[in-house]
Amino acid sequence: MSDLTDGHAPGFWRMLWRTGGVLPIFLFVFAVVFTLISMNELRSGLAFASRGVEVMGQVMDRDEQRVRRDGKWQTDHYLTVRYDVAGKPMEMRRKVRPRVYEASDIGSLRVVRYLPEAPNRVEFEIGQTLRDGGTTRWVALGSGLAALLTLWWKGARAVDAIRARKFGRAEQVTVTGIRKIRHKNGYSYRLQWVDQDGVEGESLSSGSQAPFERYPVHSRVEVFRGVAGHMWWVGDIGPRKAAATVPSVAKH
Repeated sequence: MSDLTDGHAPGFWRMLWRTGGVLPIFLFVFAVVFTLISMNELRSGLAFASRGVEVMGQVMDRDEQRVRRDGKWQTDHYLTVRYDVAGKPMEMRRKVRPRVYEASDIGSLRVVRYLPEAPNRVEFEIGQTLRDGGTTRWVALGSGLAALLTLWWKGARAVDAIRARKFGRAEQVTVTGIRKIRHKNGYSYRLQWVDQDGVEGESLSSGSQAPFERYPVHSRVEVFRGVAGHMWWVGDIGPRKAAATVPSVAKH
């Protein structure tokens, strides 16, 4: 994150980004993606329910596949089922839940459902597409609510920072050092200081130590006080605009 001490004071959206606005944006994108997925699944589920053809299929093969997700190894289960479409045999391989996999031996029979206009679109579990759509819809709703809450939270911080820059009390504080924070994929840094009353404060997080190297220990930096007393470093929120000069109205 760059040092704005001698730069341009950011507006709300840039300030939101600097105070962690990437989180609500990510959640909104996540919610939109899952909304689209749920709409597609619900539409397909309704198509299966209204036009689907149920036939008896035979399990031709079953296999497992090891995959790594979120740093953990997991096992996916697949069935290959043969079923007749207008008298012609068709085989499809689909991922199924472990319970269904364990109950489906090779050669066993199970009812499957396909769409007559698209025989390759098949359900190995009757009604599962509609159920999955309902579950995904709740995930999308939860993500949308989380996005709104985080937007309110991060937005409140951005507003407090801007108000502090415009109206808060400006103070000089003493730098006490740079805090190095270790993360899974690297480090982040924060400039630390103490005010005249001994109250400690720190800057927003930066992925580089470079913006803080010009402020050695015992140097003085400017901060602005927010509504709740939070100290905002000028390098994070930008400098305060100088008051406009009042024009003279004296008569000559």
